[in-house]
Parts: sequence; C-alpha cells; structure tokens
Amino acid sequence: MNIKIKAALQTAGILAVIVSVSIGLQLLLAGLTASEIAKILSVGSITFLIYCMYQVVLSRLEYNQKVDEIAKK
Repeated sequence: MNIKIKAALQTAGILAVIVSVSIGLQLLLAGLTASEIAKILSVGSITFLIYCMYQVVLSRLEYNQKVDEIAKK
C-alpha cells in the first residue's frame, strides 16, 4: 500500500474516533446531573493519578534493574 494512502487512512480513522467520542460524550453528558459529572471526573482523576504513580514506580524499578545489569558487566 502506498505510504500516502496509508497516512490518509490513518488520519481518517483518527478523525472518526475523535468525532465518535465527541458525539458520545455530548449524548452522555446531556443525561447526567452536575453531581454525577463531578463524581465521574473525580474517579477518573484518581484512577489517572494511580496509573501515573504506577508508571513512576515501574520506571524506577526498571532503571535500578538496568543499572544493576550494567554494574555486573
């Protein structure tokens, strides 16, 4: 497949996802109260922060493991 066609298809796919998510969020938010939206944002934020903390810990452990491997050589 030509690289220009592949790039065009991937761009179209990305735009389709963006439009779908936007429409879905608009429909979802139309049926929710402000309190429900606040709770969803709170849970989402906490989940994101826990994931970030996990990534930091994982990176530190991988770094220490690499340093140990290099030191053994």
